[in-house]
Amino acid sequence: MRALAIVDPVPTTYLPNPQAVSSAGTLDEATDVVSRNIYPHKLRVADMDGRHLQCLTSALDLGDCALGYVQYGFNVEIDPGVITEYLMVKSTVAGQGQVTSGGQTAISTPGSIIMTSMTDTTRIFMTAECRHLTARVCRKAVESRIEEKLGRRLSTPLQFGLEVTSDSDFGRAWHQLLNHICELSATAPKALASEDVRKQYARTMIELLVHAAPHNYSADLERGANPAIPWYVRRARDYMHNHLSELRSVAEIAGYVGITPRTLQNGFRRVFNMTPAQYMREARVQALHTALLGADPSQSVTELMQNVGIVNFSRYAQYYRRKMGVAPSVTLRRGA
Repeated sequence: MRALAIVDPVPTTYLPNPQAVSSAGTLDEATDVVSRNIYPHKLRVADMDGRHLQCLTSALDLGDCALGYVQYGFNVEIDPGVITEYLMVKSTVAGQGQVTSGGQTAISTPGSIIMTSMTDTTRIFMTAECRHLTARVCRKAVESRIEEKLGRRLSTPLQFGLEVTSDSDFGRAWHQLLNHICELSATAPKALASEDVRKQYARTMIELLVHAAPHNYSADLERGANPAIPWYVRRARDYMHNHLSELRSVAEIAGYVGITPRTLQNGFRRVFNMTPAQYMREARVQALHTALLGADPSQSVTELMQNVGIVNFSRYAQYYRRKMGVAPSVTLRRGA
């Protein structure tokens, strides 16, 4: 840790944890500290001319969310690849940069809010004057909250709009919340020493994202929950989740519930807009993703697939890649 005096004092009010500020003077050091505080990535810096990098970071863990501040003393290109496990919400507090994610590009300026794709490649460019305050939000926590509100599984990957204006309701609320957390961390650090308090702030951030930020399920949430789920669909859904590892057919599920496969097909289409087979596939892909993130390094992708009832390994590897943006082996390495 180094003294904060080596950097300009203006952004110090945006440090999420002033008591834990790290700095780095080489490319390798900067890559390591920012990877640990925000997310693993590749870093490229041009035209250093023998000067020290002067990278500075500060991070605060809130449980399902985390806040990370970063600045560099040079123009840098950041390549995190496809960030499947988290939604990155980037607030530019000084300078200018550029974010390309999900095939779209946005210029980041003070006050702007940019959200990365969780299924496509992200690239970030920061000028020497650029300072970012990034919220790292657990994808599973956001998706689970949306599923809870809708009363059904998500049929397609969650996608947020790339850029949100600061004068929108979400923009104003997001900036005020992050500013409040940073101010509290600086002036009353003992309050944030409580894990329960930190988790409460994470829950508030997730609720803001679910209900106020634009995403592909916003309209469904605004319309309210789906009509009441028929008893047989609810029973079939629960049975499916409880027996993923051994289920082999839709007929088996229908037989357990005591209805015909056609009735089950019609019920799932009406409630979830997908067939029972498609729902089972989505559930297994999500179960595999969870297993990969928490797996022991000695386990194999094939073994983890078998544990959630997958027998067609190559086909499900394709399903997984389409939904998560990376191969299962990549998630296993990251989780380990």
